[in-house]
Amino acid sequence: MGDIKIFDDFLSLEQQDNIEREVLRNVHFRWRSSYSRLFPPPNLEEATDSRPLAMDAPKDGKIKIKDNKFWNQSRPGLMVGECFEYHHGWTWWSKRPEFQRIITEPLEHTLGFPYTIQRIKINFNAQEIIENDGSCYVPHVDIEDGGGLTGIYYINDSDGDTVIFNEKDNTPIRNNEEISVRKVIKNKRGRLVLFDQSLLHAGCPPIKSNQRLVINFNIKKRRKKRKRKQTKQ
Repeated sequence: MGDIKIFDDFLSLEQQDNIEREVLRNVHFRWRSSYSRLFPPPNLEEATDSRPLAMDAPKDGKIKIKDNKFWNQSRPGLMVGECFEYHHGWTWWSKRPEFQRIITEPLEHTLGFPYTIQRIKINFNAQEIIENDGSCYVPHVDIEDGGGLTGIYYINDSDGDTVIFNEKDNTPIRNNEEISVRKVIKNKRGRLVLFDQSLLHAGCPPIKSNQRLVINFNIKKRRKKRKRKQTKQ
């Protein structure tokens, strides 16, 4: 697989509707701000690889994005909510097998290899003011040194795009280095994008749409077990 791969129309309209309906109506989701006064940042022991990058992003200025229309909102708290994670036991995973199957459907219908889930979460971004048009959130990688793939499934149509950068790992952001855009992925309902987990990426806020809903996957290809050769006795 190349660095970036896009899958469209691989799920039926019924399956797409089912995913969107389940996410929107599920009352047991723990929707919350990524961190705020109500939900303070996790400590380092709790965060492990899930440590929010905005905790390390420059506090005195915006991240530099080379030769591009995008500008960066270099401040925390822009991700309005997330429902769950399944990574190092940091939060929780739904105990409903049917819901688990619905959420993992995009992966099951596209990947042709066995994989291990490192983390799954559902991101909810609320509509922002027109003054933030053309902005993106803090560029980041989801899991540092994870050695896998990042996947984004777009639950609904929205004007919040995904920006993927040429640079890798979170070091350029922590060092306040200039970064450059590799590809902009339009938000299209039923679309799944998969890319190398080491690539910096960022979501953009919805300006015209009421909300932006995506499933964020972090997976790692599972190695096939080698068959041991039987020795003749």
